[in-house]
Amino acid sequence: MTPDEKKNRFSLVAIRELIRNSRRVFLIIWKERRGLVLAVLSVTFLISAAPFLVSGSRGFLINELVQSAQGSVSSTLLLSIALFAGALVITPLFRIFEGYMGKLFSFFLDEKFEMLIIKKKGDIDVSVHEDPRHNDLFNRVQENGVWRITNFTDRQFFIVQNAAETVIAAVILLFANWWVFLVIMIAAIPELVTEVRYGRQVWSIHTGRAEIRRRYHDLRWRFDRLPSLVELKLSQNLRHFTSIIRDLFKSFQDEEKKAERKRLAWESATFLFLQGAIIFASVWFIFEVMRGKLQIGTFTFFLASVLDFRQSLSALFRNLGRQHQDNLFVTDVFKLLDLSPALEKPTSGISLDPHRTPEIVFERVHFRYPGTKEYVLKNFSLRIAPGEKLALVGSNGAGKTTLVKLLCRFYDPDKGRILINGNDIKTVDLESWYRELGVLFQDYDNYHFLVRESIAIGRSGAMSSLEKVKGAAKASEADTFIEEWEKAYEQMLGKQFTGGIEPSIGQWQKLALARTFYRDPQVLILDEPTSSIDAEAEAKIFDRLEQLPKDRTVILISHRFSTVRHANRICVIKDGRLAELGTHAALLKRGGTYARLFKLQARGYR
Repeated sequence: MTPDEKKNRFSLVAIRELIRNSRRVFLIIWKERRGLVLAVLSVTFLISAAPFLVSGSRGFLINELVQSAQGSVSSTLLLSIALFAGALVITPLFRIFEGYMGKLFSFFLDEKFEMLIIKKKGDIDVSVHEDPRHNDLFNRVQENGVWRITNFTDRQFFIVQNAAETVIAAVILLFANWWVFLVIMIAAIPELVTEVRYGRQVWSIHTGRAEIRRRYHDLRWRFDRLPSLVELKLSQNLRHFTSIIRDLFKSFQDEEKKAERKRLAWESATFLFLQGAIIFASVWFIFEVMRGKLQIGTFTFFLASVLDFRQSLSALFRNLGRQHQDNLFVTDVFKLLDLSPALEKPTSGISLDPHRTPEIVFERVHFRYPGTKEYVLKNFSLRIAPGEKLALVGSNGAGKTTLVKLLCRFYDPDKGRILINGNDIKTVDLESWYRELGVLFQDYDNYHFLVRESIAIGRSGAMSSLEKVKGAAKASEADTFIEEWEKAYEQMLGKQFTGGIEPSIGQWQKLALARTFYRDPQVLILDEPTSSIDAEAEAKIFDRLEQLPKDRTVILISHRFSTVRHANRICVIKDGRLAELGTHAALLKRGGTYARLFKLQARGYR
């Protein structure tokens, strides 16, 4: 394919994409704001005709004034004055209504697309979020998404207005002289080429330098988090990091500055070319007046129409070019909204009995993360009986957390099956399964609510109970510091909010654990749940775990062997395989990996 063929093909694809996105946005707003759309379109067409109403009534008035200078005031003159006065009032009034309705559209679009994006991000499978292939898309939507759509939609109505103004002006100029219309039309085309070319260039810079932008944001956020900022200060790295960020800025902006310089040159050239055509047309009309072929009022009307045609055509091309630029970013939003699920969900999945603790079976499971070659889990088989207290131990990267992700069905195994009460997890209704789970990962979240709210969202679908909140706080040892706070369970969390306080890392972890206890799940999964908690509180927490009802399953991941020794069974994972399985005493007697690691850790306490 030749460069010209590629260029033509790209142009056709871009036009089709622009039409498709315009249609999708329009259908969204038409479905929910039909009356507002019709009102905006009506005002848009009225505003399109307004400049010509003003210039036409002014030309008519001038012609009547010339006539009345030779005699008395006529009724026609009075009518022309009234028309001109009315045109001067109506035009700005229409624009006031246009501005108001534009604001209503902006409010609607901001909310609509923000909620669509938030909902989609919530619906997208965890595996899609973790897939690096989608990182650039998510970042571009985050940076440019909603406001670009608002601009894109607003500009649709401006394009309609520009097109209507252009058509009206074109009809007037064709009536005056067809070749004047043709000269100005041809002279305006380079403006469209410039806008489209610049829009694609901006897009190419943003997509081509996505790695640099990710690098910038990775470094920039460290100046927003106080712990990171403290570390930078104490390690004397502030100047170093600031220098790196400055270099990233320069690397990215140098290309944009270069593009802006090229745009300036092109815009200047196209402006001079178009203005030359306008001057030529204006001079021709002046000579028509001098020859007595045009009245002065008609001349002012035609001249205003020339300028309106030039302005509306330029605005149309400029808005089409900018629409093309925003369209590229709007496409990203729709790409996000159109992302397909990574996991196939059953149309009517098996619903689990909420009063029966499920049996969990891993059956010859093999798994590797997308885009990688090495299996994280290899031929892994394990049965977890209802009510069993199971500990998972092993070195970092052995596959413990991956096992939990598979159990939560963030991913599906490449080979083998995971069975819940004898049913393949792929056939189980996920909401039904999640209802039975309480999971606390190492990377838990902190919620800036009142303390009681922060704990109660562990089961947000149920009626909140302060008594149950206090019970969960006691189980996680969080009650010891909550009750010392001035407002106790009514205390606001987060210093950035009025009256809020900032808990320590250990306190945040206890609150997260309390949230998990409040959920009161059939299957409790804890991944290093006490890594930031003091030894005394940790011992009490694990005592309470042992006191849970016998029908509650607990799966505990921990590197502290003092906390896992009381489990019913301990599963040792090594290189993605089930290396050892048994009680603490049995594994010590066996003298394998568990015994070696336990003795190494015990030696550190001597």
